[in-house]
Amino acid sequence: MTGEALIEVADLVVELGRRRVLDVAKLRIERGRVVLLCGDNGSGKTTLLKVLAGLLIAGRGAFRCLGSRMSPRGAARFCRGRHVYLHQTPYLFDGTVAENVSYGLELRGHDRAQREIEIREALAWAGLDHLADRPSAQLSTGEKQRVALVRARVLAPPLLLLDEITANMDTASRQRVQTMLGDFQRAGSSVVLATHDPDSLTMLATARIELAAGRMAERSAAPERATIIPFQRHVTDSSRDG
Repeated sequence: MTGEALIEVADLVVELGRRRVLDVAKLRIERGRVVLLCGDNGSGKTTLLKVLAGLLIAGRGAFRCLGSRMSPRGAARFCRGRHVYLHQTPYLFDGTVAENVSYGLELRGHDRAQREIEIREALAWAGLDHLADRPSAQLSTGEKQRVALVRARVLAPPLLLLDEITANMDTASRQRVQTMLGDFQRAGSSVVLATHDPDSLTMLATARIELAAGRMAERSAAPERATIIPFQRHVTDSSRDG
């Protein structure tokens, strides 16, 4: 029995200039799943994540978001702001860690007292409460990634899209992030984690997608729980887009 689909797409095509960089026959992502998106640099992982985040409009594709049919442009509008995309080098605002976490809560209209409680709880969740007043510019790479995850957590996105976020982390930071991602899943969020080094993250995943040489195919990390529909269409130009 399958779960609720957050987003489904068929016949997805993305072209940059005259180069076709992504050509996906069928994809379905369900609520509460952790999916590894694997492949070398240039295999199209970043392009796919940005489409799912609404940051890139596909040239062609039939989308269904929470059961509603949408065009590529309509799907981008729907996903943008609902789905959260984090790059391996996260952008943090000038100011303190607490101010960075507060930003999303302010956009949601939370009052000051409510924000202070949620910020304190979220930073404690990430083991960063001792850094609340530290300027973001003074953080390490691992700390910045964890702050970005905290900022995402307070927004409670249904879909979290992570682009090589563990690439420059030490073992301790990577283990901490794995725990945090498990919490996202238990809270009902889905996570798609792009990586070219999936071995240390396999135990976290419910499914694994391979993207290489212009071809995408599923490899389940846990066969009895796999939820990704495989896609088998060849990319006509093996462009290197990340």
